[in-house]
Amino acid sequence: MGLLREVPYQSILRTRASSKVAQSSKTKEERLTTKQPFILKSPEEVINKRILLVDDVYTTGRTLYHAANLFKQAGCKKIGSVSLAR
Repeated sequence: MGLLREVPYQSILRTRASSKVAQSSKTKEERLTTKQPFILKSPEEVINKRILLVDDVYTTGRTLYHAANLFKQAGCKKIGSVSLAR
C-alpha cells in the first residue's frame, strides 16, 4: 500500500460483486445515488473499535459515507477518515 506500508491494517471491507463499476466513469449525480457497495467480512471484529478509513481520492464523499455508515451500524466506537487527494 505504498504510503501506509509500515502501518498495520486489516482489510475487512469488501466490495459487492455488482458494484465493480469505477466511480470515475460515473457522473456526480450517479455517484450521489449509489447504493451501499460494501460488505463487512467480519462485523463482530469492529464492535467498540476505532476505525480509520483510507481513501485514495475524495470526490463526492460517497465512498467514505457508505464505509463509515456500515462500520457505525456494526458498532464501531469511533470512525475517522483520511483521503490522499481531492
